Amino acid sequence: MDKKEMLNHLDQAIEKQVQDVWDELNSKLHNIEAQKVVIMPVSKTPPKKGIAYKRLAIVAAVCIMAVSALTFTPALAAIQEIYDKLFSSEHIDDKGVRMAVHAGQGQVLDQSFHDEENGITVHFQSVMTDDKETKLLFTYQSEKTDLENYYVDIFEGKSSIYLITNDQKVKLDNVGWGSRYYDQKENKVAEALSFESVKNFEGQDIRLEIENLTIYTETKTDSIETIWPLEFKLDESAVSNREIVILNKEFTFNNEAYVIKQVEFSEMETRVVVTGSDTKLITENGMTYRVMSKLEHQYLNARKVDKERGYYVDYSKPGVFLSSAGEKADPIFSKGEVEGGKDEYIMTFAPVKERDNCVLEVGEDLSITLK
Repeated sequence: MDKKEMLNHLDQAIEKQVQDVWDELNSKLHNIEAQKVVIMPVSKTPPKKGIAYKRLAIVAAVCIMAVSALTFTPALAAIQEIYDKLFSSEHIDDKGVRMAVHAGQGQVLDQSFHDEENGITVHFQSVMTDDKETKLLFTYQSEKTDLENYYVDIFEGKSSIYLITNDQKVKLDNVGWGSRYYDQKENKVAEALSFESVKNFEGQDIRLEIENLTIYTETKTDSIETIWPLEFKLDESAVSNREIVILNKEFTFNNEAYVIKQVEFSEMETRVVVTGSDTKLITENGMTYRVMSKLEHQYLNARKVDKERGYYVDYSKPGVFLSSAGEKADPIFSKGEVEGGKDEYIMTFAPVKERDNCVLEVGEDLSITLK
């Protein structure tokens, strides 16, 4: 059977086996925003059970079995649309990811791996990278292992991600905490994993390996050993550029002096890099640590945590906001611990439409033009 004939047979099989699913698919794509899903950031707090986001498991299974033969079918287009709708929805608490997916950014991977020992099927959906960050979007699901407390936590857990090229294996650092939600009814986890850039490998064959799953319970942190491999050629569709604008603009807030060193614009975020009189590292008794500055306190003042929505912005509270062309760019609180240079504090916001028309709003009375 040639490839064209195989594709026709697959389409017919899907239509016969899940004919009643397609009407439901259309309904779900239009009504997904109204459904409640449990979302939690990657952290030590276990997510709570909630109402699940329903899936087309049969269609997904058929597509996974035929992934090596498929290039494009109506079935794959529908599945792709579901994943895009998922990762661009508020179920993911990183608005930068949501906006990038909605705008069609990233390289589609559409690869699956079955972790036979643990009974977990992983689906790698897409990847995007720029000069400072990579986002890997994937899901994992199981029929036998309860995944509620299972995390790919490369921030403070026992999980890691490695890059393998030319027989060299390098551990990649996290960038923030990433974003995660657990679908209890389908026993499925969706993950937007955030780690350092792989942009320099554009056009090359690379291998990523996720090692070990972190298990958080109320009493302890545990792990299981596993390796989830992913091999692909990093395409130009995955790569975007980061524009850096040097400012060195001074301002004062709550009797502390600050300097906005630079603003960084990308398809996944906007970073405002600041130093100040209270952002400096402190060394005492041979130990170096950082104390939260007044500006950071103000930035986090508008942060709210919800069991179903993860981190989100409470616009009724004064915080630190970024406005562009009259629209606010949401703070991305899951990147609250992204490390900068010495004595630097980084505030992260969603991407902006007009980069030359940005204003930083600090508290209730202070506005700073970023140009």
